[in-house]
Amino acid sequence: MTYFVLFLGLCFVLGGLAVASNPSLYSGGVGLVLASIAGCGWFLSLGVSFMSLVLFMVYLGGMSVDYVYSLSLVADPFQRLGRIGCYGVGLV
Repeated sequence: MTYFVLFLGLCFVLGGLAVASNPSLYSGGVGLVLASIAGCGWFLSLGVSFMSLVLFMVYLGGMSVDYVYSLSLVADPFQRLGRIGCYGVGLV
């Protein structure tokens, strides 16, 4: 059990580093999910199941949705809205 808790702690730290360093845009999202799952498992091993559920719902329910939305905005700098580009919408 001790090795499992240490493994979850290592996954949590590596997931946080993947989000912070962001070697690729998509690895940051994977790191966020990894850190969330590892943090939830860590809290479950301590016996704090309600806090684990809250962490899971906040991270995967809210923060990762915002991260993926920001990721989609960054990944495509010249977005098209139908046949009108962003510059045309900006002029209107």
